Amino acid sequence: MLDLKSYLIFIYRKTKDVLFHCCLAAFITALLVKMSAGNDLEPGNLFKDCTACPEMIVIPSGSFNMGSSQGKKNELPIQEITIAKPYAIGRFEITFNEWDVCHAEGGCLRKVHDRGWGRGYRPVINVLYADIQEYFSWISNKTNQLYRLPSEAEWEYAARAGTTTEYWWGNKMIKGNANCRGCGTKWSGKMSAPVGSFKGNPWGLYDMHGNLLEYVEDCWTNNHENVSGDGSPTVNSECLSRVIKGGAWYYLPRVSRSAYRARNDTRVFSYVIGFRALRELK
Repeated sequence: MLDLKSYLIFIYRKTKDVLFHCCLAAFITALLVKMSAGNDLEPGNLFKDCTACPEMIVIPSGSFNMGSSQGKKNELPIQEITIAKPYAIGRFEITFNEWDVCHAEGGCLRKVHDRGWGRGYRPVINVLYADIQEYFSWISNKTNQLYRLPSEAEWEYAARAGTTTEYWWGNKMIKGNANCRGCGTKWSGKMSAPVGSFKGNPWGLYDMHGNLLEYVEDCWTNNHENVSGDGSPTVNSECLSRVIKGGAWYYLPRVSRSAYRARNDTRVFSYVIGFRALRELK
């Protein structure tokens, strides 16, 4: 039997009346915001802290093996990581819709360019690491909750969603499953896709493989040798390059593997890099 929220979403998808869609979408958003006000969030729960906030999903605590022997040496050694507490992470990459609200309210100083691809539900691009920190400062103050970038371990744990293969669906890229070069979509090798255009992983997260590379909090290191076993980020005060994960529309499928890692100079923005929010749970 469908619960109330699932039933409303079902009706939303089956009904073509524009006015009804607008009203129902507003009601569903309000329902998600109300759900977040409680302290009984459990793994798999969806919520929003405000109408302009990203939709979040609660990730369970647990352990996993970070890294891979099928990629570059910087993905080694494979390390067992234990995530002791649940956390919430964005179902989607942060969109232009969400960024533009931050900019309009004065929290994000740069509007950032969309390259003519369109804004709305496309993931925001051309953001500096400093811009991202402005966004998290704004949304944390707005909601009285702590939002931040995930650590590399938190990101990979969520991307794997309990799987041990190179992608959540297996060890080979399946055409049409992600937006990457040669992946068989109308966006592949051309531009980003609107968020949620492909199947979500077993934990309900979208575009963890492909679409945009995503910043994580960790400073770049050449391997996993000194990674923290509790999943906390590797950081230092002189860090100029941060880890990016997840592949992008521009790159070949192997870059989209869960374990793949690369780096970006935090002073440089790019049209292949965006980010996803993590919210700590109290």
